[in-house]
Amino acid sequence: MILLGRELNGDRSNFRFGMIPNEPRAYGLCDFEVYFKDRRAEPPANRQGDIARIYFYMRDQYGLRLSRQQTQLFEAWSRMDPVDEWEITRDNRIKALQGNKNHHIK
Repeated sequence: MILLGRELNGDRSNFRFGMIPNEPRAYGLCDFEVYFKDRRAEPPANRQGDIARIYFYMRDQYGLRLSRQQTQLFEAWSRMDPVDEWEITRDNRIKALQGNKNHHIK
């Protein structure tokens, strides 16, 4: 599993997130796809909202620039994959370590 994680992380590189139609399953049971031709990556549906809210936090906290297209995608992902208990737990743990919360996680 560690080797698959390294492969996936290496393949994802710094590709932008997006939707990949007719996505092939290149990573076995791992529902994460990378489209090399378009330099795009699509995470599993049950993590898309988590990723969106992390990017919104990075934008608000550190000035990360998001394109209009990425912002719209992340807004949709955040609505389709609402905050769950694990995300709240993770955010509380991060707050305990660094002293601030992601205000996109309510």
